[in-house]
Order: sequence, then structure tokens, then C-alpha cells
Amino acid sequence: MSYNERNIFKLTKKRVYFFDLDGTIYLGNNLFKGVPELINILRNMQIAFYFLSNNSSLSTSAYLKKLNKFNLNITKENLILSQHPTLDYLKKNNYKKIFLLGTKSLKEEFESEGFELTEQDPQIIVLAFDKEFTYERLAKATQFLLKEDFPYIATHLDNRCPTENGYIPDAGGIAALLYKAAERMPRVFGKPKKEMLLFKLSQLGISPKDAILFGDRLYTDIKMGKNAGITTCCVLSGETTLDMIKNSEDKPDFIIDGIWELVNEFNKA
Repeated sequence: MSYNERNIFKLTKKRVYFFDLDGTIYLGNNLFKGVPELINILRNMQIAFYFLSNNSSLSTSAYLKKLNKFNLNITKENLILSQHPTLDYLKKNNYKKIFLLGTKSLKEEFESEGFELTEQDPQIIVLAFDKEFTYERLAKATQFLLKEDFPYIATHLDNRCPTENGYIPDAGGIAALLYKAAERMPRVFGKPKKEMLLFKLSQLGISPKDAILFGDRLYTDIKMGKNAGITTCCVLSGETTLDMIKNSEDKPDFIIDGIWELVNEFNKA
């Protein structure tokens, strides 16, 4: 059910729709009901839509493969991932040799973008959601971070990632380990940085007031939307509960049980 019955029709009145992925569009490998219908509705109405994710355990091509297994016919232009602004930063600052704490999938993307991945003499450490993390690599990264002012960035710092079987540690958990060892925290490029949304709105020439973000995390999705000045809607299909919203400073404009409610509202409109 919607928790904003009188105003929920406003969810269908925007020109740009941003959707988080994990916990909002799917949970693990399970697509939420209504998603294919929602994508068809937005396409038929010629409304712009984008999927955002902090989860950098997958490369852009792997995300496309996963989404299109659901027969959504998504293209690269529909994706905004935390590694995208990270890669942009590395290129603009002429970093070439990277110590990447990331999965094989993400390493392949970095290499395809022209970076040399090394653990011997890197210029910078890049922390991502490394599901193949080892103690040996933790120790190596710590040694570099103990050097004064050694460059250190992260794609994102989500504390945990929702799956079909519950939560698992995310990049924020790895960052916490490194902080305990080296007392360093990275510069972050993914959510809740408002630039992840504003750069796309700038490209489209659309005002933040004409956009809406759907997400399941208060401290990344909703906080980012509020920072960017766009309408926010929290779905209760992922991490956040009503009690968490009640006790949070990052309160959304709307709350719905899941993305399927947006489909119902479009069908009523």
C-alpha cells in the first residue's frame, strides 16, 4: 500500500525517472513484479528513465547482461553506476596504475578503459565492492595507505548489500577494515553524491523539480535525491523499514511498498 494516498498521483507526473537497482528493481536474481510493464509504460510515454547502482561488483557490461536476462532491453545509456564517475575522475587526473580492490568483472572494465592494474607500485588505491576480497590484499592495501597522503578513493561506501538470503557486507564494510588498520577513509564518488543525478539532468536540460528517484536506502538513495533537489520515493522492498524512516533525518517525499505500486498509478492515470 502507499503511505501517501492523497498525493501518490504525483509519482506519475515527472519527466525523468531514476531507479535504484538492488532492493528496488530486483533482489539478487529475482525481478520484482511490475518492472517489465513499468519500463514499457515509460517507453510508450517517451519518458526518460535511468537505473542507478552503487554496487560496483559488476561491470557495466555485466549489468546489461543481468538486466537483459529479464528481457528489459536496457542499453548502456540507461545506466548510471558508481564506477562511472570514479573512472572519469581517474582519467581527468591522469592516474594510470591502479590498485583496485574489486571483482574480476570490474577489473576487466578498468582494463578496457586503459588502466594498468597492479599491487606493486600503484599511483592510487580504488576501493569497490570486492566480493573476491582476501586478507592478503587487505594487508597490501594497508601498507600503501600507511604512507602519508597516498591517494585513496572509493566507488561507494554502502555498508551492506541486500540479497535473496539476507544482507552481505558491501564496500563500506571493507573500508571499515582498512580504517581500523590505517585510519584512512576514501574520497567517495557514488551515492549519496548529488552529482550522480545532476550531471544527467544537466545533459537533458531538465530541472530537478521535474525528476523523481525511487530507492530503498535512506542514507544513499534518498539522501542523494534530497541533496539534488529532486522528489524522492522510498520503497520498502529492500533495506529500509517504516521505523527506520521515522528515526531518520533523510525522510523521503513518498513511501510505497514496492515499484509495482508505481505501475498501478500509471494505469490509473
